[in-house]
Amino acid sequence: MGSKAVLLLGRNATETSFKSQPLGDFKILHLAVHAAPDEDDPDRAALVLGADAASHEDGLLQAREINDLRLNAELVTLSACSTGVGKLQGETGVRSLVEAFLVGGAKSVVASLWSVDDTYATTLMKHFYQHLAEGQDKASALRQAKLDLLEQYGDQAPPFYWAGFTITGEAASPISRED
Repeated sequence: MGSKAVLLLGRNATETSFKSQPLGDFKILHLAVHAAPDEDDPDRAALVLGADAASHEDGLLQAREINDLRLNAELVTLSACSTGVGKLQGETGVRSLVEAFLVGGAKSVVASLWSVDDTYATTLMKHFYQHLAEGQDKASALRQAKLDLLEQYGDQAPPFYWAGFTITGEAASPISRED
C-alpha cells in the first residue's frame, strides 16, 4: 500500500508494536485479527493481538484504548468477526469497536456484523483494495468488491459470507493519493 507501509505479522503483531507505530501518519489501517465483542460492556470489546512479555500490554486492544489513539486514517478496516457488533446507547447509537476508531480519529471504518469466513473475507478485501487503488470512493469500492465476490463464487457465496461487511463514517470519497 505504498513505500511507507508497515506490516506486523506473527510474533511482531503485538499490541505494543501496534501502539508504537506513528498511527497518526497512516491513511489506511487494516487489521486482520480476531475480535472479542462485548455487548454488555462495549468499552471492553477488543481486537486480539499478540502480548509482549516485556511490556504491560495484555494483547487485547480494547475499545477504551482505541478511543485514546491519535489517528488520522481515512480508512480503518477491521477484517475480523463481529467488529461492528455493539450495544445500542439511545440517541448516541451503537457503541462498538467502530465507534472507538471513529472517536480515535478515523474518518471511516469497515467492519463486520457477524462471524466471517477467512476465504471469502480475504477475497473480498483483495477486491476492495483493488477498487480503492483504482480511485473509487470507499463505499463504491466495498459495493463493487461484494459484486466481484458474487461473480467469482456465484451460488457458493450466499449473503452470509459478504453482506456483513459495512462501512461507517465518511465513505463518499476515495483515498487521497500521495503527492
